[in-house]
Amino acid sequence: MPTPMLALLIHRLRSCRRWTLPALFALAACGHAPAVRANDLASRVALHEGEGGTTCQAYLAGALPWQREGGDWRDAQGRLHGAQAFDVASATPLGAAWDATRPVTRWLTEGRRRAALLLRAQGDADTVHFHSREARPSDRPVLALEWADGGRDLLAPSGDTNLDCTTIRALGRLPALTVSERINALLEFALPAAPAGRKLQRARLVLAAVGTPGRASIGLFEAALPGLPAGPAQMGLAAGYPADRGIERDPQVVYAAGFDDGAWAPRFAKGSQGELQVVGDDAALGFAPLAGPALRVKFKKGSNYGATLRVLLKDHGGEPEELFFRYYLRFGRDWNPHVDGGKLPGLAGTYNRAGWGGRRADGHNGWSMRAAFARAFPADHPLHGVTQLQSYAYHAEMPTDYGEGWVWPGALVPRERWASVEQRVKLNRPGAADGEFQAWVDGHLVLHRKGLRYRRTDALRIESAWLDFYHGGTATSPHDQHVFIDNVVVARRYIGPMAGAAPAAAAGRPGKL
Repeated sequence: MPTPMLALLIHRLRSCRRWTLPALFALAACGHAPAVRANDLASRVALHEGEGGTTCQAYLAGALPWQREGGDWRDAQGRLHGAQAFDVASATPLGAAWDATRPVTRWLTEGRRRAALLLRAQGDADTVHFHSREARPSDRPVLALEWADGGRDLLAPSGDTNLDCTTIRALGRLPALTVSERINALLEFALPAAPAGRKLQRARLVLAAVGTPGRASIGLFEAALPGLPAGPAQMGLAAGYPADRGIERDPQVVYAAGFDDGAWAPRFAKGSQGELQVVGDDAALGFAPLAGPALRVKFKKGSNYGATLRVLLKDHGGEPEELFFRYYLRFGRDWNPHVDGGKLPGLAGTYNRAGWGGRRADGHNGWSMRAAFARAFPADHPLHGVTQLQSYAYHAEMPTDYGEGWVWPGALVPRERWASVEQRVKLNRPGAADGEFQAWVDGHLVLHRKGLRYRRTDALRIESAWLDFYHGGTATSPHDQHVFIDNVVVARRYIGPMAGAAPAAAAGRPGKL
């Protein structure tokens, strides 16, 4: 765009004259657009500028990693990490403007409510700085929409940030957006709902320069945002047993237990301990039955311990080298591990020697592959009240004395909602690094790691299904908080979510999002 036209456009945008500002965005003095607020979990996955937010490594730190450091994008041909920008602009002393009509038109046609744009330097470029949404209102970025009926909307970002790989911190609260050969800029805008028959004529992204910019050509791309698992659930052997009734008789099932009667305790190994109680109703904690009573585990204030139960596989046909372990998990209304994360049930071969508590696995003494919960998202985070699941792995090639955390991308579980959690361990052959680990949540594969070395001797096998509930690390639970578990199944093949009651349980009530 010629410099005089850019100057005129920026002047008009700064003054806010002759623009129709829809009540949906309430852009007082060209201010911020409101963040998307909804109970739907997917709608809450958005750029976050603060702690646990958007970084060079992840769209949301600890939850949704980028495929490539520095952010992912699609080009004008729809190619992931492609080179053809929708538009290229040169930085000027006033700033820069890009034609975003093509991607915005498509998003509006598809009914999307969020525009995510990524700016990348094209070829050799100096470092340039633009005002971010933290700047004064007259200098903030704008997405200008011009409609065929003459109407115009002026949108301020709902979030923007620098994707700078020299740090692991979120940089979205800086007063400037930076673009260089090594730093990309990411902006998100909340889009209006386009009325039927209304046609977008033009969309332009306009940024005001900070200082005198160097020489840089900057391309506009569609940000390729990581999302939550989607599509139909992968069903398994549980599909043949509505509400898991009779699943214990399946020839592939090694062990199954609900908590519908008083005889559940003897089904687990001796030495089980913890704050445990079978409940059929607990309205104060937002409990709703999955398929009858469930086991409630209490993390007591000032304690690390919730509970530990073990299914010793030698008592159920022997210790295998490959196994699936599924259970249903529900976090109570009071669940908020804001001090630290902790451990959840998984498969193990510790043999009371190594594989937990800083007892480093060396391939001969033990291993474990427990699930885990991450520390709670901060109060201002869009996913506050949602728990990120991951693995806590002790294996023969672990880098430290303590377990290694493996995030399950997109495995986000709200409070007061049942979730099917399933893990598979396939031990490696001694002398080879060909072990595997998989995790599914609600029948969606969220992690598959290959090339693992759990052991260096075939004396180590899958010893137990370990129902371990532990707060920390070393930090104790900051308050009383509760989790529920039900419908535990261990099998030689993929189990999958329950049939019959499973869809209602998986969808559940939306919870206090």
